[in-house]
Amino acid sequence: MIKSLKIVGFCAVAFSMVQCNLDEDLTGQPTTDKFFGSLSDFNSFVSGAYAPLYAIYGSDAPYVATAGGEDVNVNSVVRWRGFDNANIQSVSNPEEITDVLWNNSYSSISACNTLIALIEENTKLDPEDLKPIAGEAHFLRALNYFNMVRWFGEIPILTEDNQSNASEEPQSAVGDIYDFIVEDLKKAEEELSVSADASKPSSLAASSLLSKVYLTMAGFPLNRSECYTLARDKAAAVIGTGKYDLQKDFLSLWFFDNRYTNPEFIFTLYASSDNGTGGYINRAVRPVAEGGWADWTSDKRFMQTFPAGNRFDGTFYLNFNDGSTWQEADVAEPYVTKLRDGGPKAGDFYGSSVANVADGFYCLLRYADVLLIYAEAANKADGSPSKKAYDAINAVRERAGLEGLAGLSPEAFDQAVLDERNWELAFECNRWFDMCRRHIVAEVVNKYFPDVVVSENNYLLPKPADQLSIMLGVTQNPGYNR
Repeated sequence: MIKSLKIVGFCAVAFSMVQCNLDEDLTGQPTTDKFFGSLSDFNSFVSGAYAPLYAIYGSDAPYVATAGGEDVNVNSVVRWRGFDNANIQSVSNPEEITDVLWNNSYSSISACNTLIALIEENTKLDPEDLKPIAGEAHFLRALNYFNMVRWFGEIPILTEDNQSNASEEPQSAVGDIYDFIVEDLKKAEEELSVSADASKPSSLAASSLLSKVYLTMAGFPLNRSECYTLARDKAAAVIGTGKYDLQKDFLSLWFFDNRYTNPEFIFTLYASSDNGTGGYINRAVRPVAEGGWADWTSDKRFMQTFPAGNRFDGTFYLNFNDGSTWQEADVAEPYVTKLRDGGPKAGDFYGSSVANVADGFYCLLRYADVLLIYAEAANKADGSPSKKAYDAINAVRERAGLEGLAGLSPEAFDQAVLDERNWELAFECNRWFDMCRRHIVAEVVNKYFPDVVVSENNYLLPKPADQLSIMLGVTQNPGYNR
């Protein structure tokens, strides 16, 4: 059973808050002299920027969109198979996935833009009290654009100044989009406080995301190698605060009951079916034997190359609660541990799902990622791995039950970090983007699908055809004919 993806109309949602001039006092239109009279009003409004993110990560969409990596397998769903081998041109209805990503990302951006404009117009409240809310908006806007530019490439940069003209705004060059993301994250660093509360962005979350953005900018398509130094330094700053640590037991990192208490999560979406942010991904990754849909799984070939150790059980779910195993399942592939536990409605970790919508949590930034960003960037920036670079990767490896590394050449160390990222961050929408920025998509895809011809056109998703008729400044990506 496949859950139908609910498409949120971009015009209806994203433009509804911005079609009118913010100075006009029209019924239902948020203005600083109408509705926004207290700090709680602004805090309430910012929740509108989170809701579309829950809609994305609580669905199949981001995982299917990044299925070109070795970790995710969508072959059980015939209509999605082109995502698995990076041959999306063969998918008959890619909008089932791309509309979810595009519409919800721009809806979140729209809420951020409106909030930033209202904060700038504020004359009633202390600007210092509003700085953290502005920081939230800048962080979330940057996160959305970071996802969008990696999924779709050139897109319009809509801001508080131009989004009322969204249908005619031209798409921007990829480099300009990244520069805008960096500017937003630098503002967020200044506006947000230092906090280890993963439910809201902090200045350290902004620095962590900025380190990841810089690492991406150092690779394809921008190839700004100087950004390795920037990525190294931002990651080092986060590590140096001592605010985060690795959860000792990797498997317990993914238990619902530990979602607020583990020391590793830097920024996490905590979904709740009670407030409408719950998602169905917990059911989508479960086997049919446990009330799931088996929308997507892992790949036995990926599991066969995965190193033994305690991280293995925290990655692959192989033995089901009815006594059967993955080899006997309707889809005979390894199942996913990390997204299973959405609380009681998802059957907790070991039970069977009892509801379509549960209370999952989606960690978008965690400390292990920052350690590996530092290791990779430091090696690239310095020309060889330093002791601190070894310390960073070895902390991740030793938590996984692997031996520490030593004495590697710069090239061997670099490959070791990429491998470690593949294993450590599986099913967290990372591997595909690592493949793209390191320009190794063809090399990796052809290991599993040797007959597939992969070009740079395969690095990006097609822009949704329905949006091309709405946003007149947008053109389709090369390789797609609609």
